[in-house]
Amino acid sequence: MGKVATVNPFLGMAGGRTSKRRGGEWFSALVVTTASGTIDAAASDPIEEARITVVKTATKTGRYTITLPDKYRKFCGGFVTILGPDDANIGANTKGLDAFFRDNDVDGGANDGTIELQFVQASYADAELPDGVSFIVTLLAMRGI
Repeated sequence: MGKVATVNPFLGMAGGRTSKRRGGEWFSALVVTTASGTIDAAASDPIEEARITVVKTATKTGRYTITLPDKYRKFCGGFVTILGPDDANIGANTKGLDAFFRDNDVDGGANDGTIELQFVQASYADAELPDGVSFIVTLLAMRGI
């Protein structure tokens, strides 16, 4: 009988078979917006804390380009949390209240270490966030072997 494997969520399996998805790194950034999805850089997490940059994608509605700090073998997903106002209505269903990732250039495409975050309205058409809304984006990328 083989040796019992131990599990480390960032290094994969040790002993027996090993995972090729080793060296996982989590990234998280708070992004504060003003009008029309413009980023308030002074209120958002600085790159020194988040280790990723988030910028509004020029000429695209409700889209942000996220750049990781280094080359990674695999983009393993992520999630977005929208932070609405204390008491006021968050906005109409024509505002970006749902999100998904697109244009994976972390491990494919241009392979430039970027991925895009797209906000959409209730009908899934691209849409800007409600004015003054913040969001937290969290990503997992693997260095691999």
